[in-house]
Amino acid sequence: MSKLLLAVAFAATLASIAEAQQVPRAAYSRPVLEGTVADLPVWKRITRGSYKSVNALRAALDAARVRIGDSADEILGRPAFLFSKIMVDADLVVVSVAELGFDDSTSLADIHRRAGELGLELCPAEVAPLLRLHYANQPTGEFLNVAMRPIPTYGGELIALSVANGGTGPLLLGGEGRPDLMINGRARFVFVRPARIALPNLPLNGGRAISE
Repeated sequence: MSKLLLAVAFAATLASIAEAQQVPRAAYSRPVLEGTVADLPVWKRITRGSYKSVNALRAALDAARVRIGDSADEILGRPAFLFSKIMVDADLVVVSVAELGFDDSTSLADIHRRAGELGLELCPAEVAPLLRLHYANQPTGEFLNVAMRPIPTYGGELIALSVANGGTGPLLLGGEGRPDLMINGRARFVFVRPARIALPNLPLNGGRAISE
């Protein structure tokens, strides 16, 4: 297949993913409004430090037939993309923007802030490609944003990573990571749930903590 046809196919895949964000949540996601962050079950456990260099990581992604978007591929090699020097587990949870308490679209900065108030943590950038490698059975049409500190490209554009399956196989994509970027309430994010929750029993039923 020519490069032009590949580019057209990739664009079609991205379009189908954009449409897929309108579908209901996958079965593994339950409304977190029922409890607290401490009640959230761990969705997946990722072991950081599995790969010590970008070359080793890219080789693993290639072997898994993962298609990598241009901006994602660029930031994988940036100095700000750090690899853990030791093996350490990261417990991941998935929540939607609405489940964090927002009624409508809101900024990426507010999403990160709210999650932090509830005791969730941003993912180290390394988590995104590791999740991509360990989520081989991702449903077709699913798109998950990895909540992370964005990494700038050589041109200065802030990029955050996502894992998706648009029907043509596993994808690792880079998208805008500007703090003021507005995100739809149906969008879902992957966060780290720390082993110990710093803010016990903070309710997940709105944008503000409720006073007792």
